[in-house]
Amino acid sequence: MSKKTILILLIISLAFNFAFFGTFLYHRVNFRPGMPGAIHGRPKLPIHCREDFRELREEMGEKHRDYFIARRQFILSLLEEDINEEQVLKRLENAIEKQTIKEKEIGLSFLKLRKEMTTEEARMFFRQDLKVEEGLREAGRGRKK
Repeated sequence: MSKKTILILLIISLAFNFAFFGTFLYHRVNFRPGMPGAIHGRPKLPIHCREDFRELREEMGEKHRDYFIARRQFILSLLEEDINEEQVLKRLENAIEKQTIKEKEIGLSFLKLRKEMTTEEARMFFRQDLKVEEGLREAGRGRKK
């Protein structure tokens, strides 16, 4: 191969490598509000709380599934051709009740975790939720109404 061909192949190869690493870095560094996770800066739970959190998540899993089933039934009732308003309202009330139970369980589990954390650990862990909420609020302000 001539030097010119090798040089062209080298430039193309470098361009693909820069594109690959640039995309990788973009997804690791770029923060998008509303997307929690360790990648986006959420601090991990302190080691002494992790086992309790796993147990709480397992307990909450059933309540979470119940809520999504009730919500799905409500939405499916809205898709029916002949809407029975009484049935739709019952399903809506059921979904709201399941969601309330789920949210209360989340709050109680956070309270239980907080009792095991130091003040500094709690600040680091729970502050992230406030930052995400503020980011979503800021993003909402930028929309045209």
